[in-house]
Amino acid sequence: LLAGSLGSCNVLDEEKEDCAVYVRFKYDMNMKFADAFQHAVNSVTLYAFDKDGVLAFQKTEEGDLLKQDGYRMRLDGISHSDKAEYDFITWAGEPDNESFIIPLLTIGKSTKDDLYCQLKRAKGGIVNDDLEALFHGQVNNLSFGRAAVSKMDEVVVPLVKNTNNIRIVLQHLSGKPVDVKNFNFTITDENGLMKYDNSLMEDEILTYQAWRTDDGKASLGEQVENVEGITEINVAIAELTVARLMTTERPILTITNAEGKKVLSIPLVDYALLVKGYYNREMSDQEYLDRQDEYALTFFLDEADCFQHHHQLMESGTSGYRP
Repeated sequence: LLAGSLGSCNVLDEEKEDCAVYVRFKYDMNMKFADAFQHAVNSVTLYAFDKDGVLAFQKTEEGDLLKQDGYRMRLDGISHSDKAEYDFITWAGEPDNESFIIPLLTIGKSTKDDLYCQLKRAKGGIVNDDLEALFHGQVNNLSFGRAAVSKMDEVVVPLVKNTNNIRIVLQHLSGKPVDVKNFNFTITDENGLMKYDNSLMEDEILTYQAWRTDDGKASLGEQVENVEGITEINVAIAELTVARLMTTERPILTITNAEGKKVLSIPLVDYALLVKGYYNREMSDQEYLDRQDEYALTFFLDEADCFQHHHQLMESGTSGYRP
């Protein structure tokens, strides 16, 4: 029966959807473990490379089409009768992504090594924008000629989000106001050039700067009576967006005051992993960093605007800050 089906597929390849290869994209590499592709991704480009690593097919789809229930991308140039082997690679996110550069490739000439993704930056490696979302996916060694033929056949490409929002909150132990204009927030990392497999390539050190700063307040209000202690908290808030966080790299979060003096300087990945908590038993550190895309970090200042913390850098045998 399988041989007969394959024979029919060869004959009707261009006329029947039965033989077409469909690709479904899935984004469940998040902290809810739920597929959020329809809500998070607005554009997707798929590249198919043959066994020699040469580009054989590429296609981009975007907009409302991706929001349709049951959305799948049909690969018109590849069918289930195709006996070749392919590696599928995907970059996804926003149409005409303004934050990243992906080179144009040529079918039959470009190779995997020609496919990379570079974060846009100003002179000196300065990045001070709220980065548009970027996703990557890859599935290797696909051979359709040996697959069962069915209308429901599809390739599933899982996606990993490469962009992260870092929200920093500064507050005084005394509760007095903190003027955000008196502080400068930066994150340095070497993560702005990604290879076709989403690994990092050698690049200049980037300096991410806050794209938003603000003052905030939380208060019980004037009508609260018989309440002891601090009833109002004033904070400084800064938001930065960075590219993929990797356990193999060492991004540094630094806060300086108006005079340029360091208020704090900490290894961001080590600090972020402090709140991994229960998930420590469920996933690796890198998986946690790939699933989590928002980090809220709160730091307390003393009267001299110095950082007060309850962590210490341990001796050898640890990876950084630990309780």
